[in-house]
Amino acid sequence: MGFGDWIFLAVLVGLVALGAMLGFGKVLKFITGGIVGILISFILCYCFGGLILELPFVHNMLADLAAHWAGVDWLNAIHLEIIIYYIVLFLITFVLRIIIVRILKGIMETDVIVMRVLNKVFGAVLMVFLGFLLMGLIFQIIGWIGGSTEWGFYRALALNANAIVRPLYEWNPMKSLTQFVAYGFRFQID
Repeated sequence: MGFGDWIFLAVLVGLVALGAMLGFGKVLKFITGGIVGILISFILCYCFGGLILELPFVHNMLADLAAHWAGVDWLNAIHLEIIIYYIVLFLITFVLRIIIVRILKGIMETDVIVMRVLNKVFGAVLMVFLGFLLMGLIFQIIGWIGGSTEWGFYRALALNANAIVRPLYEWNPMKSLTQFVAYGFRFQID
């Protein structure tokens, strides 16, 4: 094991300790608040907005809404009903996310010994998951930079065949996720 692996293990132990100390409810409330909460709502709208839009009653409701400005060409050109639909969907997912997080936090922080233990265990697991997610994002940014930065980073990992971090870099799931999102945006624009 190399120096990078020891750093990785130290951060992993630190994340487990922090997650167990805070508990699932507080970690969940922390990560879903602020800008991350807005991003979660945006991603949910992106992933499920098209599916919900194809439901017959939603489609008919938007057609009725568009009929109100049928004579105004520039409103028809920008598809104002779709803009209104996504704004309303964003607000609904934002409010539902807050309600769900508060319910989960309340359940996990009840004063029962079993729930206290589960709160600590799930908090540790959630923090480890977030650590892996952040590490994958850092690895993906290094891959986007490319050139000598990526080559130097990969060479440092490749020097040790038993490295723990090397397979995480080589098989980073963030690579396929970013390609999927890029394909989705390209598909919608074309």
